[in-house]
Amino acid sequence: MTPQLSETFVLVGKVEDVPPGQSKAVKVHGRTIALFHVAGQFFAINNICPHKGGPLAKGKLKGYVVGCPWHDLQFDVRTGFGTDGGGYCVASYDVRVQDGEIFVSSQCRAL
Repeated sequence: MTPQLSETFVLVGKVEDVPPGQSKAVKVHGRTIALFHVAGQFFAINNICPHKGGPLAKGKLKGYVVGCPWHDLQFDVRTGFGTDGGGYCVASYDVRVQDGEIFVSSQCRAL
């Protein structure tokens, strides 16, 4: 029997909704989250770039790094930490996959 996910996880879609190397903006309790599929795993970070508010789900993904589509500020999708040394970071969220469905935590990880 498959274990049930806690109530802090929200169903955001199916695995096939986000092909490998792609991303998608999803809603979790009214918050827009950028969901990424990299190397067979799913990662979730806040969709809003802290620099000028660009939508990170629309950014260019290279490996585990996404660049903001507006000014190319870059973030590691695994942690939310900026990779350019500028001190920027975004919240990251735990992701679970169960029975082909993707769930994202409604609570961000502690930094």
